[in-house]
Amino acid sequence: MRAACSASEIDGLGFIALREFKLTDLVVVLAIAICTTSYIRAQPSVRAVLVEQGPRIDGDTSDAVWNLATRIDGFLQREPANGQPVSEETEVLVCYDLDRIYFAWRCHEPDPSLITAKELARDVSLGEDDRVQIILDTFLDGRNAYWYQVGPRGSIGDALLSENGFILNKEWDGLWEGRARIHAKGWDAEVAIPFKTMTFRPGQTTWGLKLIRHIRRKLESSYWPTANLDSTRFQVSDAGLLEGLEGITQGIGLDVAPYALTGLDQRGDHIEAVGDAGADVFYQLTPGLKSALTLNTDFAQTEVDARQINLTRFPLFFPEKRDFFLDGSNYFTFGPSGETLIPFFSRRIGLDPTGNPIPIIWGAKLNGQVGNWNMGFLNIMDDRATRNPNFMVARVRRNLGSQSSLGFITTWGNSLDDADNFVTGVDFKLASSKFRGNKNIGLSLFGLKSVTDGRRGNDAAFGAQFDYPNDFLQLTAGFHQIEENFRPGLGFVPRHDIRETYLKSQLGPRPGRWGILQVLFGLDADYITDLDNRLLTRQFQLRPLHLRFTTGEEVSFSVSPQFEHLDVPFAIHPHHTIPLGDYSFTRQSFTFFTAPRRRLWSSLTYRWGNFYNGSRQETTTAFGYKIGVPLFVGLELSRNTVTLDDGRFSTNVSRLSTNILFSPNVTLYSFLQYDNLSQNLGWQSRFRWILTPGNEILVVWNSRWFEPLERHELTESTARIKLRYNHRF
Repeated sequence: MRAACSASEIDGLGFIALREFKLTDLVVVLAIAICTTSYIRAQPSVRAVLVEQGPRIDGDTSDAVWNLATRIDGFLQREPANGQPVSEETEVLVCYDLDRIYFAWRCHEPDPSLITAKELARDVSLGEDDRVQIILDTFLDGRNAYWYQVGPRGSIGDALLSENGFILNKEWDGLWEGRARIHAKGWDAEVAIPFKTMTFRPGQTTWGLKLIRHIRRKLESSYWPTANLDSTRFQVSDAGLLEGLEGITQGIGLDVAPYALTGLDQRGDHIEAVGDAGADVFYQLTPGLKSALTLNTDFAQTEVDARQINLTRFPLFFPEKRDFFLDGSNYFTFGPSGETLIPFFSRRIGLDPTGNPIPIIWGAKLNGQVGNWNMGFLNIMDDRATRNPNFMVARVRRNLGSQSSLGFITTWGNSLDDADNFVTGVDFKLASSKFRGNKNIGLSLFGLKSVTDGRRGNDAAFGAQFDYPNDFLQLTAGFHQIEENFRPGLGFVPRHDIRETYLKSQLGPRPGRWGILQVLFGLDADYITDLDNRLLTRQFQLRPLHLRFTTGEEVSFSVSPQFEHLDVPFAIHPHHTIPLGDYSFTRQSFTFFTAPRRRLWSSLTYRWGNFYNGSRQETTTAFGYKIGVPLFVGLELSRNTVTLDDGRFSTNVSRLSTNILFSPNVTLYSFLQYDNLSQNLGWQSRFRWILTPGNEILVVWNSRWFEPLERHELTESTARIKLRYNHRF
């Protein structure tokens, strides 16, 4: 342990919003504390072997070239027996040629029938399957990395990691190969990643490397080189070193991806044929900086939003699902994560307030790394009928020390109305993954100001958040103020004119007996006032018991006392209104679910108690059944029964999923959902055939029925056939 460190090494944190403390004093104290408890750790290293020609990627690791490769073993469990060797023999082989880097996994299993392998398709969640994962920190900055995974039946997935593994962007799709096969001694996997798929500094011969194997039936996760419970699952800063990558290049760095589509649109009795074409062009300006140009962008393959019925006073949050905006989205994040204050929310572009698509005419994007700078620039013009349908965002961050940063953001454009809107802001993050040796700790400070025609003055937002996200103790405490006229024209802010102070805390001891993996206790608090300090919302959530079992089952119970002040009546339902006034009520919640790794699994959440001037009962049940490997059927039912002074009503949402997996590259997903408020039945089916990485055929069907049990009328429908081609230079 060192007794002193330089200013450039101070990368620590701390803050809870208490008016008695001076923030500058607190930052200094925490920075010194982090600095004086930092450790120097020697990172284990291996050397990659250059081969003349790489192996054939087919899941068979008997290819002779693997005899020349570097061998890695010595995996250690993160869970359930932290620090113990992996329970089943595991080895990884690494080599490369001048075009690709190759990995072979040999995952031994005495009884192959115990391998959990239900998934087959690309980019699906493998969280309930056995799987292996590779993390490559190509810039060796301990912050950002590429993440690849393979399941026993050849299902592959990839992602971009940022913020030292705290942010996982799974919508990134790289062009690479992965194959696997199950055999009498376990299962093997082979991976080939072209250097053209990744960015890195020319001449840098050492990358960060982390390897992970999951054995799902044991809830076992084993890592190389370290297995620290206090690190994030995909923490980049404690990766080992992969040395000897000499003579590798990214090529020209130009990708051209045109598409063409045809289909039919039906509205009532009218049917219209449609056709369209467009293209995306990507060019690697520098080894770390990627540019993109999109023309006549199409999102036919995008999954529909899960339907929700809003029983709150505020807008619902729906996550972004469109590939163009998700690719590189980590470069545009600002301040603490959360859904109460987002200065740039990409769903404001190319979608109307109800979620219906607006055609995008063109767009340009630039994102990546240049030295210690992370940057993202985006300019989009869509086809909405407003005075100025052009939108721009710029985000720049400067790395400080090993985990800290100072950043700036600005947005221009307004998707909310025709008023000109400009937003600018600054955020500062102090962070360390070496606090007290191996703990994570962080402090985020931010300030924002909007300039909107007709809304001048009281147009700022600012706040701070302290994070201590570790295994035994998890703690988040923060404060923010959002003034009345703060309007981010490209952002998401559900409440204005508020001061909010919040706390999230949890203890997680691991008894190591009775079949219990972890016992969790928690207390959350949220206190919201207006800018005159008049109480608007006060909510506590006490979680006296949450059990995680070694079999994968979980059960939890919570109690939530709440206070709400209504300045105006609240129309909770088309036929029911809650009068203005003060309301205090308490609700309870019980949740139980079986291990989703099982062929048949289920979950139940039941919430009950008082609700404003009445009561509310909420039941959500879900079932999933994996019929062999190719077919999955899932059903989710959600029902609310609300009793108020002015009457009683119920809301129901039903969702049915059926997935047919013909192979890792040929899949059919279908999703039906119905709610009794809109009385609409929606159906989407998406057929995807990946011919080769980057080249694919998509067939998509979307339809909507109004009052399907009475009218039997197809209200509207669309059918699309889309061909996408990618050529890499």
